[in-house]
Amino acid sequence: MNTYCMVVIGHVDHGKTALVRALTGIETDRLAEEKARGLSITAGFAHHSYPNGVVDFVDAPGHADFIQAMITGATGARAALVVISAVEGIAAQTLEHLEVAGLLGITQGVIAVTKSDMLAAPQQEARLGEIRQGLAQTAFADAPLVLCSAQSGTGIDTLHATIEALIDDPATSAAPLDSYLPIDRVFSLSGLGTIVTGTLQGRDLHLGDRVTLQPDGQPVTLRSLQSRGETRDHIRAGERVAANLRGVAVADVPRGAVLCARDVARPSTCVDVYFPPDRKRPLKHMQELRVFLGTRSAVARLRLFGGGQLGVAQSGFAQLRFKAPVVGYAGQRMVLRRLSPAETIGGAVVLDPQAVPCKSRDAARVQILQAALAGDAKEIARALCSAGQGICAAGDIARLSRLAPVDVERVLGSSFIRLAADAIAPQAALETSKESILSALAGYHQSYPLRRFAPQQDVLPRKMAPVLCRFALDALQTGQQIRQRNGEIAIFDHDPLARLDDTLRARMAEVEITIAQAALTGPSEITADETDTDLLALLIDAGLVLGLQNVALKQRLLFHNDTLRKAADDLRQIFPAQQGFTTGEARSALGTSRRVIVPVLEYFDSIGITVRYGNLRRMTAKTVPPADTQG
Repeated sequence: MNTYCMVVIGHVDHGKTALVRALTGIETDRLAEEKARGLSITAGFAHHSYPNGVVDFVDAPGHADFIQAMITGATGARAALVVISAVEGIAAQTLEHLEVAGLLGITQGVIAVTKSDMLAAPQQEARLGEIRQGLAQTAFADAPLVLCSAQSGTGIDTLHATIEALIDDPATSAAPLDSYLPIDRVFSLSGLGTIVTGTLQGRDLHLGDRVTLQPDGQPVTLRSLQSRGETRDHIRAGERVAANLRGVAVADVPRGAVLCARDVARPSTCVDVYFPPDRKRPLKHMQELRVFLGTRSAVARLRLFGGGQLGVAQSGFAQLRFKAPVVGYAGQRMVLRRLSPAETIGGAVVLDPQAVPCKSRDAARVQILQAALAGDAKEIARALCSAGQGICAAGDIARLSRLAPVDVERVLGSSFIRLAADAIAPQAALETSKESILSALAGYHQSYPLRRFAPQQDVLPRKMAPVLCRFALDALQTGQQIRQRNGEIAIFDHDPLARLDDTLRARMAEVEITIAQAALTGPSEITADETDTDLLALLIDAGLVLGLQNVALKQRLLFHNDTLRKAADDLRQIFPAQQGFTTGEARSALGTSRRVIVPVLEYFDSIGITVRYGNLRRMTAKTVPPADTQG
């Protein structure tokens, strides 16, 4: 069964409530004050069944003082029933309601010219011409006009037929990705507790669904659901619904709250928007505005990208900074009004409901918003990656492109890759990153040919996201293009030993001999010469020399592999298996100093030559690993 929500708008006393009663048989004025004053203060609700569906009517207040209630009532509506008195013609408040409806994206509807039985036929024709002319500059310029009377019943059947014809028209406005209920009323019923009502948007709502009350993020259990006076287990998107909430007090539901599927919307104090070129007044950077978003009214400070001013015929992008969190979704329409004097200025479209505050001159952010406005997921992803060191979050792409998270990779296709749980990058960016790393490595090896590895920080692109760097490095290693070791990298076939000439080989042999002859005296350095430093690093890389750290003295001591192998053999002979010995006893046995014996024994502990228990150690059968003279 099709469902259709229609907001009933027009000037006060033009007969909206009476017309709804004539169409549905339902009285929408509920409050005693409304009945006493003969005007609607809050939105009223009624419905009528047609052969091809059901229409929910939301009777919006027509008085200028209740414009917020009118906007609230129009939230979620797909069309408008515009009520104009044939006696009075188009009034100022009707024009404002038409403007607001257009700003909310409501462009379909019917013009009901009521009280037509109070005019003679010639006057009726003249009045229709005036009305049509008055509608010319609105979104309802071509909407059908129906002469009718709620009192006599004239034209009601024609009005029904015209309304029914709208039911099968598809919705054209952007919708949330899941169940989304902007709350327009909250009250309590004895024996039931808290009830919230609204027009359901997005997807259907089922009893038992996991829902959240925003902006507080409170998980909520649905006790029951009701629509049009009937208890239901299932509410279709587009229908009016009353939801009975378990464990929630009326005071827990703030004005403008949203009941929605979990994770479909999150509160934010910063919202990025687009302004179409259709305003009454220019907008100024840092101006304060009253913003109507769904059923919420809040004050926000406007920050125009580029600063300055946005003329009435200019389009542009901006951030709205709110003092308290608001809830919205990408594609949602909002209405902007001046604070004083109160008047409607224009509308805006939400591009990012969870934006991050940025500077007004942020050109990269403007590119992202331009892509979001176009609705191209690939361009959105590229713009986000360009601004995000080569990567972006899949969740950001989904939100800005109005996609379900599971659909992001399918839509992006093979031109993008997932780097991590929520990190995506263009395939081209990965290839560029790999090429950049290889080029930087080649340059490093050219500058320092005797160094086996390059520190990562010296060759990785500084403006590349760490997760992209890691992914690129792993891809290069998998492809045997690089080798990695403890934060260092090298081109796979880089061999410093192959680059040694006879002079350097002779000098490296001298350095090795010097360290070997020092035995257990443990020199800390050989020379400050850069070449010798690189040659020493090659000896250490090959395992011919070991650099052991004396932590207490903050010194690195150098020992030849053969020296440590002999020290282990000597200790094993002096202290046979299972015989414990102290650090002092080992020092005396080897005839060395505490400065040397502490790092040597700690090294033996680390590779399993000795086992420590308490203040004692014992030897094992393991030996010092041989040097890797092949590099």
